[in-house]
Parts: sequence; C-alpha cells; structure tokens
Amino acid sequence: MKITNLALCLALGASVISMPAIAQEVTLKASHNANADEPYGVGMREMAEILKEKTGGKAVIEVYDNATLGDEMESIQGTQMGTVDIAVTANSTLANFVPDLAVFSLPFLFENAEQMDRALSNPEVLAEIQAALDEKGFHLLTVFSAGTRHIMTKKPIETIDDMSGLKIRTMQNPAHVDTFAAFGANPTPLAYTELYGALETGVVDGAEAANTNFFSQKFYEVAPDWAVVGWLELVAPVVMGKDAYEALPDDIKAALDEAGLAAGKAERAAYLASDNARFADLEKVGVKMTHPDTAPFREAAVAVQEKYLETDKQKKIFEMLKSVQ
Repeated sequence: MKITNLALCLALGASVISMPAIAQEVTLKASHNANADEPYGVGMREMAEILKEKTGGKAVIEVYDNATLGDEMESIQGTQMGTVDIAVTANSTLANFVPDLAVFSLPFLFENAEQMDRALSNPEVLAEIQAALDEKGFHLLTVFSAGTRHIMTKKPIETIDDMSGLKIRTMQNPAHVDTFAAFGANPTPLAYTELYGALETGVVDGAEAANTNFFSQKFYEVAPDWAVVGWLELVAPVVMGKDAYEALPDDIKAALDEAGLAAGKAERAAYLASDNARFADLEKVGVKMTHPDTAPFREAAVAVQEKYLETDKQKKIFEMLKSVQ
C-alpha cells in the first residue's frame, strides 16, 4: 500500500510557482490468479472503479491478473508482509491460515448459487465470517464465487447408486474425499494437471468440476457424461491484512467496504452467467447431461457436515449461511 502527499512546484527561470498540495492518495495492489476478462478480474475491476468513484480518486486499486504478484499462497503471505494489499484466494488456501473457514469446503452448504449470493450479501453473515478472520489478522472485503461443482464420468449417473465403486478424482481436501466416499464412490485425490491423462487411461472414472473448466479443459473428450448435482459452491474470499486495513483513513475504509460488497455481487453474477452459458456449449460438443435426484446426495452429505463442524464458530457460520433464504 502506498500513501503519499503530493505537492507540485514548477520552476520557470528564476521564479518558482507553488501549486496547492494534492489530497492524500492511497494506492492498493490487488492480486488474483485468473485472466483479466474472467469473473475474478471483472469483480476486482468493479471494486477498483467503485472505490475510485466513492473517494473522488483519492484511493485507487491496481489490479494484477494471472498471479503476477504470486500464486494464492504467496498473495496471502504478501498481505501479511505488505507486498500485496488485497488477495483473491481459494478458500481452501485461506483455510490454512483461518481454519474456521474450512466450513466453506462442506458439501451442499448452499442450496444453489442464488442462495449463496443472498447469504454472502447478508451483513450479519459477513460479520460472523469477519470475526473468524479478525483472530488471524485479516480483513474481509467480500467473497467471490469460483463455480458450482458437478460430476463428470465415462458412463451416465442417473442416481446416487450409479456412483458405487467409481474412481472419482477429487481435490486433496479431506472433506471432499469423505464426501465422495459418502456418495459411494472411490475418491482419488490427484493433481489437476494429471486429470485429463488419468481419465483417458482409466486411472480414474470421473471427477468433479464446474461447467467452465469441464468445457475449457475439454475433459468431455474423455469423460462425456455430466451429472448436474451442484454438490459444492466453491468460493474465493477477498482479503486484506488487518493492520493495513486499519491504517487507512476512516472514509477510505468505509468506501472500500462498500466497494467490496458491490464487487462481490458483480463477480458472483458474472460467474453464474458464465457457468450457465457453458451448458449450451457443452450440449453443442455432445456432452450427455443427467439430472439425478439430489436428495440422496444431500442426505449422504449430512454425516460429512457433522464430522467437519469442529468448532463453535464453524457451527455458527454454517447455521447462519444455511438459514438465509
């Protein structure tokens, strides 16, 4: 973060013309790992525009796309060291620093993307999430969406029974592994970069993903069946270091918080629109979609939710998120 008081003096020959001091300026560096035209970029630029407008140009955000300032772990660490002011990060990465946020890894935490948006727009919910971040030295600006997750396979999934024994690639997240075990599958943590080859050679029978990466990575070429179950709404908190936030002038803090709320809604809307648009793209390339009854999946997920709600704060955040309709 750069805070400067600027004065401009012009010297012409022997005379000096003094100009009035320009108002204090704040420049914040924001880091995310996606392309500029993807939802993360859309959200961060919305935040930058609103902040600039609300402060009359006194405060600006410089957005660095494509992990220019480091990957997600490095960006979070940067907010602690002062090399990055604002970081957009996968929740699973931030949960290494704020364990109570592991609640966002739970299956069927939200009813759908629309209910998630309402929950993450609720001031009381955001205050509870902020309380968890306060203890670890972070300030929450908003929560972005990273997509609704479904299931790709090499044969159609019509009911939860069709999951039985299938080797399904998951993220290396214990709650995700246990979720797919609860669905009856054989969860197989595997690096994302290895997934296409693993599907092609039969090392795994399927995987979970969002519409966007299922389409963009062409996984449908080796796993053409797509079960639309929405088992997880993946989120990406947007945070600052608490000390850096508290060092800002009060009017800029207020403007930044307002900009964060608006940017979160804009990003979540952009991601939902992008995700929904991919359904038509997937149909065009011959993907076979099924819509299994999600009730048995939700019932199986309850035991996983109960297992991983370990702290009182996690339980409170979970109940508040679920209660917003």
